[in-house]
Amino acid sequence: ELLGRVQLTPPEQYLAKFPHELSGGQRQRVAIARALAPRPRVLLADEPVSMLDVSIRLEILNLIDRLKREEDLAVLYVTHDLATAKFFCDTIAIMYLGRIVEIGSADAIYSNPQHPYTRALLQSVPQLTLADDVVTSFKPIDGELPSPLAPPPGCAFHQRCPFAEPRCRQQVPALRHIGPQHDAACHLLAPSPRESGEREGPARSAGG
Repeated sequence: ELLGRVQLTPPEQYLAKFPHELSGGQRQRVAIARALAPRPRVLLADEPVSMLDVSIRLEILNLIDRLKREEDLAVLYVTHDLATAKFFCDTIAIMYLGRIVEIGSADAIYSNPQHPYTRALLQSVPQLTLADDVVTSFKPIDGELPSPLAPPPGCAFHQRCPFAEPRCRQQVPALRHIGPQHDAACHLLAPSPRESGEREGPARSAGG
């Protein structure tokens, strides 16, 4: 029954197969079926398509999305692939050195990124531009990643942030509400009227 639900049909064909006899996509479907066996309320999908061919990734994401709706599952999708996160997720949390630095709806994160790390992360995604030739353009994040075992004081991103101020090196910024379904942890962002009690005005953006 589970094999059928993950679209391995006819199921009898797969029951006697060993892992090396299955393709990468088929093995991932078996893994999903195994995860569904105890009827979970939450499904943790940790890089579920990172090792798959591009042609198979969409099939697996569509499968998880369908199962999510049919089984009334909450899915925690862990990924470094921002394109699939935008396609698949309702809410996105951006983490740096184990801390959430920005969280909000997928639309808010992609259309109006506020934390310097979120912006740098989106700018570092290769983009294909058509001119005389096909050119791959992207802007890598400056600096080296600090050790997660000994993170720097203050904002963990301050050593790589072009907008860092003295307080960024000393105080850990708290997550604050900066807009509808949108929170970020940055000293340079003005709080929303809900937090400050003031009339809404333009926030001081970390990007200038």
